[in-house]
Amino acid sequence: MGFRTVRRILGLLIVLSLPPSAQAALDLCNDTETEQAVAIGYKGPQGWASRGWWRITPGQCATVVPGPLLHRFYYLRVETEGWTFHDDKLAFCVADRIFAIDGDTNCARRGYRQEAFARIDTGPDAPGYRHALSTNLTADEDRPAAQDMPPAFQAEAVFQGCQAENPPYHSFCTFIGAGQRYLIYDDGRVPADLWQRLQALPQGRRVAVTGYLEPLFDTTSALLLHSAEVLALNRADRILALLQGDWSSADDPDDRFRMSGAERVNVYAGAETSVEYVAILDHCDEHSGQGPYLFTWDINGGTGLCYRIGRVSQHELLLQYLSQGNTLLYRRE
Repeated sequence: MGFRTVRRILGLLIVLSLPPSAQAALDLCNDTETEQAVAIGYKGPQGWASRGWWRITPGQCATVVPGPLLHRFYYLRVETEGWTFHDDKLAFCVADRIFAIDGDTNCARRGYRQEAFARIDTGPDAPGYRHALSTNLTADEDRPAAQDMPPAFQAEAVFQGCQAENPPYHSFCTFIGAGQRYLIYDDGRVPADLWQRLQALPQGRRVAVTGYLEPLFDTTSALLLHSAEVLALNRADRILALLQGDWSSADDPDDRFRMSGAERVNVYAGAETSVEYVAILDHCDEHSGQGPYLFTWDINGGTGLCYRIGRVSQHELLLQYLSQGNTLLYRRE
């Protein structure tokens, strides 16, 4: 019995010992001691497609294709420093960062690279299947230690909402942090049960999110979401809840804004002038100790402004613009 055959058997035993899936699906299970970066290729409704990268920690599984499975064969690629991937010379397009690519031809011409994938045989008419990554991997002798792998991204952010899109575009959900916007796309890489949980989240609530980031713009990143947990209400949550709705300036009735979740739409004389995101903070730039503070930043330029919240109620909002020291009084419409 060859070494690779023995390794396949051991990998299968480890996978069978992992907790079972909640639903029929294609699960990739990491039975190595190192976090692995994986991509998947498959035939979808629009033809061949590839998705990646999932980062799977040791001892964990990731659902990469929701079930029940429609095809017998799926295709895998693993790219992790210190490991040799054994492919079956089946080509798909990939990108260096998080990607969702339709089509498996003209990769370079479209700005991608073409890489070889390994075939996963799920068996005839299988509604779900688990595949051990060690089946296609050999550890290099000089591979880096597992503790040298970069940690997953963690942050607290306010849930803004989800937006449904029609193909070829992907639906997405938005979270707002202090100076950063995170987009989670429904592109097959987020487990179906986690995606459904996002749809039920209340707008404006703080959520602890973990995953992996891919920067898109200066203030916007795609987040490959691993977990999302609603946090207990605190003072910042209650203040943000009070700010929801339409407000107008006591000094200039034409000066108005509308707060929805962590998004502020500024309006003057009936015309929208800018869109900002907001955060309620205990400190803002060099200011601290006299908060709470309202931090706003422009959706396009990322320009941030700091206000001290003097008072806020169901009827009035008093802000102090810290750069100039002037006070701004708003009343709810």
